[in-house]
Amino acid sequence: MDIVQIDHTPADIILVDSFERKPIGRPWVTLAIDVATRMVTGYYVSFEAPSRLSIALCLTRAVAPKAELLADLESKAEWPAQGKPRSIHVDNGSDFQSRVFRGACAEWGIELRFRPPGSPHFGGHIERLIGTMMGAVHLLPGTTQSSVAAKGSYDAEAMATMTLSEFDNWFALEICRYNNSIHSSLGCTPVAKWEALSGEMAGDIPFDMEAFRVSFLPSELRQVRRDGIHLFDLRYWSDALAGHVGRKDGKVVVRYDPRNLSVIWVELDGGRCIEARYRNLEIPPVSLWEYREAMKTARALGRTGSNELVLAELIRQQRQIEGESRQLTKAERRSRERKGTLKGSSPADSTFEGLRPVDTGDTSRPLFKVERW
Repeated sequence: MDIVQIDHTPADIILVDSFERKPIGRPWVTLAIDVATRMVTGYYVSFEAPSRLSIALCLTRAVAPKAELLADLESKAEWPAQGKPRSIHVDNGSDFQSRVFRGACAEWGIELRFRPPGSPHFGGHIERLIGTMMGAVHLLPGTTQSSVAAKGSYDAEAMATMTLSEFDNWFALEICRYNNSIHSSLGCTPVAKWEALSGEMAGDIPFDMEAFRVSFLPSELRQVRRDGIHLFDLRYWSDALAGHVGRKDGKVVVRYDPRNLSVIWVELDGGRCIEARYRNLEIPPVSLWEYREAMKTARALGRTGSNELVLAELIRQQRQIEGESRQLTKAERRSRERKGTLKGSSPADSTFEGLRPVDTGDTSRPLFKVERW
């Protein structure tokens, strides 16, 4: 974990939606590789274009132990990669250049190194890994191959069969196969090389993996008002904010997950982070892109009033229509599939239907993980 290289690529495959199994487009893949052992340490698959979120989720997976992931895959393959890298080598993309990404790396003691102009070999390991992984993807139904010439007359859309979730699972297993196969440069498997060098490893796992993930999320500066924090014209509140209302010592850092706007993280004194939720509990969990689409629709329809009330109404109407329709356009099917990423985007979210008040007065009731906030 001295040097980890990270990069993105569009996967050479057309995926289908999980409802009608119709083609909706190519996913993006973010990969991380440990240079010393050639071990693939983390990955992230999504329909979203490369962003700070892609990096955050890939890096979080790279740092965390893989036991839970392997259990979900029902795989007994070895994937020992874990721990915080000393340095990350990346290209000069805007997502890597962002203030948030630089600040998070500095906060966790990770050196950030950018590829010098005219130095194609600087990121050679991740480039070769991407080529190897895409070579395996070319054997799947629905592959676009690496070029129009290689694709020939093959109809990728007509042959596509895999959903995003299925491709994600396949990709994770392909990484396990790669990690447990003999590497030509090493003369052994990446797993064997990792185990041989593990005694010298100084990398550690952050005590709080959630704090590590949140620190890499997009952020904004906001004032704490009487009715909470305003972000994207939505209001958020936590009782922990009460003592900060109207303070003259500046704004606070607010972090958010674009996949789920129902919760934000507010950085208070001493770097302490607290969760804040929708002040209006009737609003369902919604992604940033879905929110913006809904508000664009509201303006087109001439809807007036509180953004929160208009949002709640429009989102429920749109989801009902999309859920009932069997004749959706490719864009609509892609939109519906992207909404599936809301599940699991925050550990406290268990449903798409808005949050409801919970009766906490009955002490005989068990406390569930979801009630920690």
